[in-house]
Amino acid sequence: MKRSSVVINNLILAFGIACILFYLVCGITVRFGQSLLFMWALLGAACVCRWALWRRAWKNGRAHPFPGWLLAAARCALIVCFAFFCFVEYFVFSAAFSAPKDGLDAIVILGARVNEDGAPSGSLRERIDAAAVYLRRNPDTVAVASGGRGEDEPMSEAQCIFERLTAAGIGADRILIEDRSTSTQENLSNSFALLGDGISSVGIVTNDFHIYRALCTGRELGNYLLSPVPARSSLSGFVHYSMREFFALTVSWIRGELPPPYPVRRLAHV
Repeated sequence: MKRSSVVINNLILAFGIACILFYLVCGITVRFGQSLLFMWALLGAACVCRWALWRRAWKNGRAHPFPGWLLAAARCALIVCFAFFCFVEYFVFSAAFSAPKDGLDAIVILGARVNEDGAPSGSLRERIDAAAVYLRRNPDTVAVASGGRGEDEPMSEAQCIFERLTAAGIGADRILIEDRSTSTQENLSNSFALLGDGISSVGIVTNDFHIYRALCTGRELGNYLLSPVPARSSLSGFVHYSMREFFALTVSWIRGELPPPYPVRRLAHV
């Protein structure tokens, strides 16, 4: 066997172990029920199995455990999948790191999970913090707190946003409440319906990894000049949910639920 093959195999093992550790850390520090978190465990297990299969083949005097044609086809498929993954993630990352535009007429704060004790989850807290910073910097901007109440939530997500913003010093008269939505599409559709005449520019406040999909959804639902207002996520949260966005965007494009993958500048007022 070539020394380079051994090095590559060991790197794959290291990557697999890192994926499993990432899964455990995210599950322990946040919760194991996070959307698609199990994918990291599956990816890690696949890498460990790959390492073990090649090790076994080498011990039996073979260069690899599968026919050459099958490996060539698998490599081509992996290259295509990785290229498409990078293509999708380009849009996710370009939106995630966009700077919010000042002077917007309104912002819509998308809801996220409220914990059983009434405190916002990590994602929701980050969105509330980003909204508070923007509203302090732009005193003429109004806000829509958007999000219904889930079965395991003590209050609506909109009410949690409202209470936290007013506690942060934002005037209650600047905040509209939309507390019936259960999805990003409903968040934006219901929130746009609350905005009165004279509103032309709207910022969407959500986590950085979610900005691109939210902008795509908003473009389909209204004629406003949209602007991203990304809430910075933790490093682990950004890594995991950026991966989740790959699947969410791909499925949405296949179903025709979102427009073609436009660059951020064609979707938003940046």
